[in-house]
Amino acid sequence: MSVPKTAASVPASPAAETARLYAGDWTAFATWCDTTGRTALPADPTTVAAFLAEAADRLSYGTLARRCAAIAAMHRLRHLPPPGLPSEAKALLRGLRARPPRRKAVVASLQMLAMARRCGGDLRGRRDRAILLLLAAGLGRRVVVALDAEQVSWTPAGMAMTVQPDSTGAGHVVTVPRHAEGPVCPVRSLEDWMRASDTGFGPLFRKVDRWGNVEHSRLGADAIRRILTARSLRLKRTIPPRKAGQGRAGDEPPAS
Repeated sequence: MSVPKTAASVPASPAAETARLYAGDWTAFATWCDTTGRTALPADPTTVAAFLAEAADRLSYGTLARRCAAIAAMHRLRHLPPPGLPSEAKALLRGLRARPPRRKAVVASLQMLAMARRCGGDLRGRRDRAILLLLAAGLGRRVVVALDAEQVSWTPAGMAMTVQPDSTGAGHVVTVPRHAEGPVCPVRSLEDWMRASDTGFGPLFRKVDRWGNVEHSRLGADAIRRILTARSLRLKRTIPPRKAGQGRAGDEPPAS
C-alpha cells in the first residue's frame, strides 16, 4: 500500500489550522518510518510507540497527542483500524501530561527564531541561522555540535538525522520537517549553510575565522553558548528602548 506524505492526503478538519497541523504530523511520522525502515500504513502499535518515545524529550504532551490523532485519522481515511497504543506508550503520555508546562522552552524557542531572522548572509550568519533553527526545532546543543554531514539525509518532507550513534553504528533518528516560512525553515537554512560552506562530509558546523574562511575543525562544546550570547546582544540592539511610562505590548494598563 502506498503511503501518502502530502498535506492533501490528510483528511480535512473543521478547522483549517487543525488540518494543517495534522498534515505536518503525518509527514513527520511517515518520514520517520521511511528512515527507520518501519511501515507507516498500516502502522503497528509498537511503531507508533517508538515514534512517540523518540520525540518525548523534545515535544510536549499536546503535540504528541495530536500526532497520535493524526495517525489515527489517516488510518480511518484509508479504511484501516487505528493502530492504538501499547500500555508503555500510554504511560509515557500520562507522564508527559503531568509534567509542568515548558514555558521557558517555548520562550527560548521564540527568541531563537527572532535571532535567526536577523542573521546575515555571510558564512557566519548562515551557519548561526542553521544552528539557531535546529535548536528551536528541539535539538540539544551537544547534539548539534556533534553532527557530521554524513548523519543528515534529505527527504521530500524535510530531513532526518541519526544522532548519538553507538558502537554498532546504529543511532537515534530525529526527523525535522520543512517549515512553510522560508526564513525560519531549519531544513532550508541547513541546506544553505552546507552549500555555501561546501560541507559534504565531516563536521557539520565548523569554525569561521575573522576573515570569513571556514576552518576544518568542529565547533567546540562551548561555541553554542557564545553564539547565543552574541546573537542575543545583537537582537537587543535592534529593539528600540521603551519610553518612560510606556509598557510592553500586552502589559496590563496602569491603574488609574
